[in-house]
Amino acid sequence: MKKWIMAPLLAFALSPVHAQPLNVANWNDYIDPAVLADFTRETGIEVNYRTYDSDQEVYALLKQGEALDVVVPSTDNFGKLIREGLLRPYAAASLPGFEALEPLIMARVAGHDPTHEYGVPYLWGSIGLAVNVPQAEAALGGPVPNTWGLVFDKALLARLSACGVTLLDSANDVTSLLANYQGRSLGTAGEAYVSRVLEQLGRLRPHYRYIDSSRYVDDLGSGKLCVSMAWTGDALAAAAKGLPVKFMVPEEGSLVFVDILAIPAAAKNPEEAQAFIRYMLRPEVSARIARATYYQTPNARARQALEAEGGSVQAARLSADMFGYQAPREEVGKLIDDFWPRLLENRVGSR
Repeated sequence: MKKWIMAPLLAFALSPVHAQPLNVANWNDYIDPAVLADFTRETGIEVNYRTYDSDQEVYALLKQGEALDVVVPSTDNFGKLIREGLLRPYAAASLPGFEALEPLIMARVAGHDPTHEYGVPYLWGSIGLAVNVPQAEAALGGPVPNTWGLVFDKALLARLSACGVTLLDSANDVTSLLANYQGRSLGTAGEAYVSRVLEQLGRLRPHYRYIDSSRYVDDLGSGKLCVSMAWTGDALAAAAKGLPVKFMVPEEGSLVFVDILAIPAAAKNPEEAQAFIRYMLRPEVSARIARATYYQTPNARARQALEAEGGSVQAARLSADMFGYQAPREEVGKLIDDFWPRLLENRVGSR
């Protein structure tokens, strides 16, 4: 379990005063901090803001009854949290601004929450490769091919491992992308095939510097890595800072993820949590967050505002063929979940 990264408590001597802070847990580098300050200034609700690196962390904390009021699971974890009774319904579709959310995003969410009781889409993005091009070209002795083989092909990895290759700590996404690279779909795969895919990851594990969803950004910029599986916003933000990082969407295709604002079943401040989510639904707030994070907004009104000002990255449009991910069967999902901790710890040869 990774340690929580604690952000400073946002406290203001305003009225009304709330006895307990609102405990919000979100992905790392996934908000404009000024938005939190402005929310507190307007509402008087203090925010205790935490970050995490994986869906597994959120699931474990909710199972343990951690005192959280708002969490932001991805769509492939969202349904699991609902089924296990770990989220509280709050009539999300009735909130002001919900009607402005992109239809394709809502269709994706409806697969887990058909009546839109449990969640509001927050941001969306894709997974690709963040490449330090000069270092990767030097390691390969030529141009960098636009392929997932940079992280999945043993021959390419053998040449790149000296300059540093990493994977995201996202079990289903990594397994799905490897299956897709092999021309298969994780959603229709059986246990025998997925076992072979996981065994392949085990054999490749010595070539990965580490498996993590946050360290890679700084390490790419400082020259400690040359290729990382990456969240699009992290890679684009690094490039915007002038770091020698190029974001590539491999020719074999990618995955689109959607992250959801949800309220845990054990939340101590559900009314304040709803106030926070209503604030996030404002188009001007959603646009601010997209600008700051380099991820895409699911709010059509915010997207239109970003398009008008030339924010092409944050205002990317959706298309139906972008949603290639299919959740694995229950028995396959358990197989992946059981294997992943051993892969993280580089002990895949042990039981």
